[in-house]
Amino acid sequence: MKRILFGLSVLAAFSLPAGAAVTVTTGAGYVPVVKKVVEACQKTTQQPIRESYGGNIGQMLVQVSSGSGVNVVITDKTTLERMKTPVKFSRMQTLGTTPLMLIWKKGLVLNSPQELAADEFKRIAHPDARAAVYGRAGVEWINAQSQSFRDAVKPKLMQVSGVPQVASYVLSGEVDAGFVNYQAAMKNKEKLGGVLAIQTGYSPIEMIAAVVEGQEKDSDVAAFLKCLQSPEARKVLDKAGIR
Repeated sequence: MKRILFGLSVLAAFSLPAGAAVTVTTGAGYVPVVKKVVEACQKTTQQPIRESYGGNIGQMLVQVSSGSGVNVVITDKTTLERMKTPVKFSRMQTLGTTPLMLIWKKGLVLNSPQELAADEFKRIAHPDARAAVYGRAGVEWINAQSQSFRDAVKPKLMQVSGVPQVASYVLSGEVDAGFVNYQAAMKNKEKLGGVLAIQTGYSPIEMIAAVVEGQEKDSDVAAFLKCLQSPEARKVLDKAGIR
């Protein structure tokens, strides 16, 4: 599926307006909210904004380094700072922080994250802690809990590739609970047993708009960054849990 999406994104990019001075990319998990932000800013600034989406943020940065024309990358700061890429950034504008979310399957009841230690929760999924910020945050939160909690929960943990896989496993009942992002939790809320925001116990997940080095003086890029602080864009970001 990733290969198909990647191919489609390349075709779409070449069909977009050639005069667009701002080209935005993000990783697959953030595409829905970024598309809505771009739509809001196009109405506000009246400027064409090109979009280039595909796989994960690593794949998108490979395209940037190959000359895709992307000059603004929207993602979480931790992932971007840890990513090994030749792409350099001259500016990182904070959009807000977003919480780690805990979801669980229908039929189970959970009133606090500490109840994951209960016998009812036999399998708990989290994204790859080396590659996904929500995986790192989930593991960091677990490690910040009491020794008795860690002893009870760690044998239940199952690492998967990313947030979509966690959500899929919880929805299908293959696992009892999992750590995801705000978008995945709210998108599937009606199909789940419940969702819960975990606000503390891990390094803040800071969302940013990063400007590719050499593009910071472009007037259209500056206008887009200014729009990201506008009431219209803030409404979209707030709804997506970026506050």
